[in-house]
Amino acid sequence: MTPMIDIVFQLITFFMVVINFDAADADERVRMAVSDLARPPKVKPAGELVLQMGFERSTNAAGKMNKDGPFLFYSGERIPASALEAVFRPMLDREFQVEKLKGNLDGDGKAKTPVVIRADAECQTGDVQKLIQVCQKAGYEKFSLKAMQPE
Repeated sequence: MTPMIDIVFQLITFFMVVINFDAADADERVRMAVSDLARPPKVKPAGELVLQMGFERSTNAAGKMNKDGPFLFYSGERIPASALEAVFRPMLDREFQVEKLKGNLDGDGKAKTPVVIRADAECQTGDVQKLIQVCQKAGYEKFSLKAMQPE
């Protein structure tokens, strides 16, 4: 009986290690847009920088948004979209320095790491564009926007 219990525990451990828990998909503050064109990538990149833009919603049944506008949720911080350049840019510069130390830059000195943006369906396009511009100033060039497939 003991060997059978050992095998069960080993299988549980194996599946916990093998299953890819994507913490970025678990953030409930971001309600992604649904698109017929959304499809998963054929090959998942080795490393990616995931940025989430969404709203702090109130607890009422209507899901009313916070009046302060959208926030960038990054590294446990809640950064207002209006303060991306002042607050988020120094964080992004540190990320870029890590990429530089890893030797993860292309010939032009730009980061090879793709930036994946998970934006709420109700975010304004201008706020997402502002986020992309801040990332470009820091040295990131490859971007992808995540959306959900219709069920």
